[in-house]
Amino acid sequence: MQTIQAWKVETAALLKTAGLGSTCDLDARLLLQKATGLDQAKQILLYDRKLSDSQLEELASIRDERLQHKPMAYILESKEFFGRDFFVDERVLIPRPDTETLIEAVIGYSRKRYRAPSIIDVCTGSGCIGITLALELDAEITLCDISEGALSVARENAKRLLTKPVTILQGNLLSPTDANYDIIVSNPPYLTTSWCDEVSQEVRWEPRLALEGFHEDGLALIRTLVDESVNHLAAGGALFLECDYRQAEDVAALLASRRFSDVRIERDLSGRDRVVWGVLACTNS
Repeated sequence: MQTIQAWKVETAALLKTAGLGSTCDLDARLLLQKATGLDQAKQILLYDRKLSDSQLEELASIRDERLQHKPMAYILESKEFFGRDFFVDERVLIPRPDTETLIEAVIGYSRKRYRAPSIIDVCTGSGCIGITLALELDAEITLCDISEGALSVARENAKRLLTKPVTILQGNLLSPTDANYDIIVSNPPYLTTSWCDEVSQEVRWEPRLALEGFHEDGLALIRTLVDESVNHLAAGGALFLECDYRQAEDVAALLASRRFSDVRIERDLSGRDRVVWGVLACTNS
């Protein structure tokens, strides 16, 4: 039998050898907590406690998953986003810090215009964007995705985090709804085929359906969404999109060509273009 400390030291070394980055010590601690329920303080206090056979068996299983580059978020079934913990599994993309730029852009715009905006989160995945906006803005939220598996995850997160009902729709982009919204927000698939083929071993665990945007520039879905948004925004409503920094100027030009005004590009935590948004211009026709 191994002690808690011996298992952590051994595991961190194995993870480092496997090329799993600079968080090997943290990963070892979190894996141990997942299997035993012991937090960091208890792991330190009980460093010489021997692990049981059943604990070692479970630890061996989840350690093997990590050594195969399975993301920690999938192993732990949890990922922090905008200060809240969201349930995630392999049916959805893992929420990323850069997407918080999308949240901040919507909040900054909405608080100047609406008391409780109506918002649809398209390609919702785990629901982290829409649910966060519901909580931050007291918004009326609709979550929409083509994947029933993703919507199951979103439902679980809505049940855990929200106290009021949320509308959930299944279908491609805005096709399942006839309604108009104050705000449409989306982190849609936008990677090109070649970018998908070049992603890290960890990203390959994530659903390709939620990654690939199709067409040679990865913008096929975004083009369709922009076109559909014109018919699903209330007067003066806004569309917010996340994209790759290499696409931001093209997406901005796309919005400008489809009756969107005040088109802006927001940078993420790394200083790269990440979010493009604009306000649908009112017409007299």
